[in-house]
Amino acid sequence: MTARSPVPGELAGRPFTVGEARRAGMTRARLRHRSLEAGITGVRIPDALGDALDVRCRAATTVMPDAVISHATSAALWGLPLPLGLQRHETIHVTHGSGRRTSSAHRRGVTGHIAVLPAGDITRVGGIRVTNPARTFLDLAGTLALDDLIVLGDAIVCCHDDPFDGLPGVPLTPLSELRRRVQVVGRRRGVVAARAALELVRVGADSPPESRLRLMIVRAGLPEPVPNVVIPVPAARRVIQPDLAFREHRLSLQYDGAHHADPRQHARDIERADLTAAAGWIEVRIGAADMTALVVVPGLGVVPRAVAKVAAALRARGWSR
Repeated sequence: MTARSPVPGELAGRPFTVGEARRAGMTRARLRHRSLEAGITGVRIPDALGDALDVRCRAATTVMPDAVISHATSAALWGLPLPLGLQRHETIHVTHGSGRRTSSAHRRGVTGHIAVLPAGDITRVGGIRVTNPARTFLDLAGTLALDDLIVLGDAIVCCHDDPFDGLPGVPLTPLSELRRRVQVVGRRRGVVAARAALELVRVGADSPPESRLRLMIVRAGLPEPVPNVVIPVPAARRVIQPDLAFREHRLSLQYDGAHHADPRQHARDIERADLTAAAGWIEVRIGAADMTALVVVPGLGVVPRAVAKVAAALRARGWSR
């Protein structure tokens, strides 16, 4: 077999181990050819497959069949939010669930972890063995900052009684189950942080900025807003669901992310503001710059501009500290 010979049919279209390749008659020269990605020791990926995260995960579990994708890599496969520093996925995180150290736990392209993994902590995403969201939350609790862990928890439990715009009607893990899973864990790294985070995890937050805005507001000493309250608009026979709301003060908060610059979304935003007013509520719109710019507010001190805008609106609706 030459360095440019086709990959044998039984190996084409999937990652394969070096051992499989040699048994299929592939030479060392062929295995070193640039058409075969060799980012993980002991496995090759035909270049036609690309280097997407799921492909590299399949490669890792091909060469380590007892391993389970875990930690930040599992979170990414579940579509969960991670801080920027963990979004690069330069290595694949796997857990060897026997709890015993093995020589294959660490290899190039893989970050290996050793732990006892109960069968209930393992599931599949796209056919790949991964830790379930609750176990992933626990595994990352020893690594993430508290707010990042709260954001992760919000995403895991997010659901809506009346889902719209593709939002989930069923959570990845119900909040009650996530709490139970964390509560039964014994002494381990991150369990204290996990329990502290769960005190601040709420159902209904659809994005990290919504979660962070809620935390900003609470820590500034303002009342806690509720995610995705359903506001009926009888005159229009419609309902609206703001990102956050203060029911008592009939005040809604909307976080405007980058997609709100789209003309169609802008038109929907105008309609939503009109419906909010028709329901007798006031809408406050928060942008990314409001989350970082600092201002001085009497009685609150130096706070993000988002907090200042919310505090002013609450006071206009009769709230006082």
